[in-house]
Amino acid sequence: MHWGEAEVRVAGDGTSVRLLRGPDLVVELAWLGVKGAPAEFEAPDEVEHTLATPEGRVFQRHSVLEGWRSRWVLTREAHRPDVVEDRLRVRPGPEYALWSWGSGVNALLAVAPAHAAGPVLGLRLEQGYLEEFGDPAESSASVDYLVAPAGAELAAGERLTTSLVSDWYPMLDDLAGRLPPWLNDTQLDAEESWWGDVADYGLSAPEDVVVDFTDGMVSVTAEVGRRILDVQTPRGLSRIPLEWVPSPESVLHEVAADAVGRGDELDVAEALCVQFAADRRALWLDPSAHDLLDRVDWAAEESVLGAAFGLARGRSLGEAALVSDALRLLGRIPAGEGYGRVAMAGWITSLSVGLEARERCHELMGRTAVGRTAALESSLMHYRSADFGDAELAGVANRLGGILPGEAPLITWTEQAQLVGLLELCPPEWDRAGHYGLVAEKARGQVLCAYVDGRIPDAGPLAWLLLNPGLGALG
Repeated sequence: MHWGEAEVRVAGDGTSVRLLRGPDLVVELAWLGVKGAPAEFEAPDEVEHTLATPEGRVFQRHSVLEGWRSRWVLTREAHRPDVVEDRLRVRPGPEYALWSWGSGVNALLAVAPAHAAGPVLGLRLEQGYLEEFGDPAESSASVDYLVAPAGAELAAGERLTTSLVSDWYPMLDDLAGRLPPWLNDTQLDAEESWWGDVADYGLSAPEDVVVDFTDGMVSVTAEVGRRILDVQTPRGLSRIPLEWVPSPESVLHEVAADAVGRGDELDVAEALCVQFAADRRALWLDPSAHDLLDRVDWAAEESVLGAAFGLARGRSLGEAALVSDALRLLGRIPAGEGYGRVAMAGWITSLSVGLEARERCHELMGRTAVGRTAALESSLMHYRSADFGDAELAGVANRLGGILPGEAPLITWTEQAQLVGLLELCPPEWDRAGHYGLVAEKARGQVLCAYVDGRIPDAGPLAWLLLNPGLGALG
């Protein structure tokens, strides 16, 4: 089915539907666990299937009569109510990124170009319920969504409808108008109040959250970390993640103190966080902690973080030999993500310890980058014009969900931290520099909150989050 410049292709047995724009796959949708069947009705602008599930049937319709509409109606044939465990799978194309505000009856998804600003496909839940199911594995290319709240039951003869309306938007942030009008900024400073015009709705919050009602408005206050606010609207349940963001120093202190407190050997990311914490006076290092840092075999790992630690440690101790060893390590490894920042840090650090390394650092910074993201970093480090890198940087912002609430479920915490670092390299005179700064601030806050909540178990994302040409210095 043709939809403007795009094409909607429904599998012959109805088990999946794919949207293509030119030769590129934009997104694929599939109702999981169904048995395929031939189309019951097929026209140039509409296709219908009835698919079988172990407990019943799913009536499915895809049409392009007014935009792209996808509708699934689930029915049960069992004699007693059964819990609804059906899921809708969403898989973005390889050149696209998925952003998700899967929050119940107001769910909103976006599939945005990973290397350009737009156009962006927005998928709005017209009827039904969507909520992300678990955390996708790091190797996953798709996300599953529950189509009913956990534990919800469907009896024989009852129907559960899930309907998505999709349209194109010039840029990702244009979808903000599709969010609920009562949804204010969901990211706040510690103990700052979130305000929402939801006094007429049912409200449920964790026990450690303070909820007040003033002049028809609701205020919600909490300590640092993420909390889920359940709002029972006339349409049904919306689940709102609110984040109270801690300071980087407080998170750095906790991560570094835990690493040192174990007394075990430190990995490179842990060692870098400990060194950053000491440099930023977020942690005092006693002789045993210094001994732990001195025993780190950072050169053997042959990584960008290893070179960064060698530079940071050499700068801290004033040892030119350590800095020189770190530069040699950089010379042995590919110019991947983070390489440009660490190469620039090598030049700055060499000056601070009196090492003559101008030509060596110039050669490192001029190396051909491996991959599009590393090439973008190299171009930003060389201060090239917006004509060269703005489209790629817009794609980075898309991968982080722009300034919209929600999350990018298919990137890891480490990848998110790496992308934040790229946005922070945007030259201030670029037209969208301020916007990219806001995107970076939001994504950074998400990472810091995830540490407070224990959702990030290792030091890697924090090390990347603080990695800059100043080696973690406040910028």
